[in-house]
Amino acid sequence: MHSIAKELNFPATAFVETKNINEVHKIKYFTIPGEISACGHATWATAKVIFELTAKYSAKFKTIENIVIDTNLNENIILMTYPKYETVTIDISENILKSLGVNNYKSVEFCKELQTLIIELESPQILRELQPNYKILTESTNQIKEVVVTSVSDNENYDFILRSFCPWIGIDEDPVTGSVHSVLANFWKDRLNKTELTAYQAS
Repeated sequence: MHSIAKELNFPATAFVETKNINEVHKIKYFTIPGEISACGHATWATAKVIFELTAKYSAKFKTIENIVIDTNLNENIILMTYPKYETVTIDISENILKSLGVNNYKSVEFCKELQTLIIELESPQILRELQPNYKILTESTNQIKEVVVTSVSDNENYDFILRSFCPWIGIDEDPVTGSVHSVLANFWKDRLNKTELTAYQAS
């Protein structure tokens, strides 16, 4: 699977077991460097293929971490239910901040399940202008797989914006991240006191 993923050279490649279409499907994800534990868009795409091949309207996927993800087809829209992950407040190293070009931030939290660091910035303009040094970023720590920077939105159509950096798994900046919203939804729910949120990824 890893060899195929490297040959295809996409940001992520999903492999799914479909021995019995009525059961939970095992799913695995690979990037160029190797296997990863989660990929929202790859799961979404896999669900689309299964729905088209089987004429079914629902499918369940089990990841390498035994997390079950429900997907359902509803009027040509695929709905996907991810676990709601929690975060803890942590200290951040100066090297990580330096590599991102961040001088000031509002908060830093960590999601253990996704090995993701979340940095809340003071303004969306600062977020858009970041130009990370990926070499310094990867050398600064080997304890995470992703850094997400986020802030409130300056566009009334969105509640918050984000950018995602994943050089540890071979993706310097992820153009469209899905799974991390299972963390960000809970993160911003508390800050904005809202239960329905719309995000914009400012890649």
